[in-house]
Amino acid sequence: MPLLLFLNEKSCASSASPAEVGEAMKEFVAVLRAARRWRDISLLTQTPLPQAELAQGYHYGQWAADKRNRDERMFIQAMRNRAPFATALTASQSSDEVEYACSGEPVEGIGWAHLLDGLAVSLPLSLAWSGSWLDLHVRRLVETDAGDLAVEETREQVRHSARRTDLPVHEKWGRAAGLDTVDTPARLWDEWDDFFPRLQVLPAVQKQLAELEPPWFVQVRGLLARLQASAALWDGSGVPDWQGAKVTPEHEQRKRLCMFRDLDGTENCFHWHGRFTPGAGRLHFRLVPEDKALRIAYVGPKIGK
Repeated sequence: MPLLLFLNEKSCASSASPAEVGEAMKEFVAVLRAARRWRDISLLTQTPLPQAELAQGYHYGQWAADKRNRDERMFIQAMRNRAPFATALTASQSSDEVEYACSGEPVEGIGWAHLLDGLAVSLPLSLAWSGSWLDLHVRRLVETDAGDLAVEETREQVRHSARRTDLPVHEKWGRAAGLDTVDTPARLWDEWDDFFPRLQVLPAVQKQLAELEPPWFVQVRGLLARLQASAALWDGSGVPDWQGAKVTPEHEQRKRLCMFRDLDGTENCFHWHGRFTPGAGRLHFRLVPEDKALRIAYVGPKIGK
């Protein structure tokens, strides 16, 4: 899986001069080159890069036409020819349910970096967009245990780089192999036993995983890792000590919705569930004390909605 880099669109909204943008782009491409040494990269932008603004009134096409920027332009062109650069992740997939702000400003590229566990990258044209980490104000629409909708506000961080000096702290993460590099539901299913030996599944889960959109897939992948960690520490008695996962039992009046045909053909209640966002994502499972395992029956939108 390529390393996902998300362009911070706010760093392209300065009043910098073409000369200042030229210097910033040299450093920006140097960041891309450094990250590329870790593994393949993919830069995702709101606007296709050839049409994007790099500063107010100054577009990528104007910068690329300047012969002084030839080396950087050729690097970007070569990277685009090899595959990695992607365009415009639409905000519509998450904007109704998750809002991100940084330094008091709404941010989308940075928000996607947080949601998809990537690296936010900025043009080094403002101190507002500097450092190896950016603090985010996150507002999510969540469902309470009582079934009501509420706005949850948290302070979180996202990986970031505007200069090469910001990158070393992220190198181990950027080079990492393992679960984070499993980039498709099909690969996750194929390698399930390697990553999740304590998580059993009903057959229908394979199709449900295949239908997950990228934000949910990344969230579910992380939730599965936390459930595996919980089950690995469980001795089969009582309830596992949930390792970083928000897990709750279903309300009595909704347990009837959580009945699934189990592996032995009997009907069992899989009312324990973990949550994932954006939206009301649910992963339903039951405890299997005799195997010191969890058995998953369902992954998808909240049942009964």
